[in-house]
Amino acid sequence: MTAELQVVPARRGRAVRLARGQAIQIINTHGQQVVDTWCFNAADPAEFMSMEHLHASLESIFPAEGDALVTNRRRPILTLERDT
Repeated sequence: MTAELQVVPARRGRAVRLARGQAIQIINTHGQQVVDTWCFNAADPAEFMSMEHLHASLESIFPAEGDALVTNRRRPILTLERDT
């Protein structure tokens, strides 16, 4: 399967649905500013990635490669594979 490159203009958004085991690569082409990212459980949108819960589970404010990013129910929703 070939990856499809989608460009999202500045100050805009894009929704992408991922299945379990799929990956997404997010690249900021303009400088070093962070890219805001939200994740929701497709089966229950009331469950979402939560930095507040992530920081408590990691006991750090900086996730590292391999860390599970967790939801407001403290369940893994994404894994940070690489941060360049």
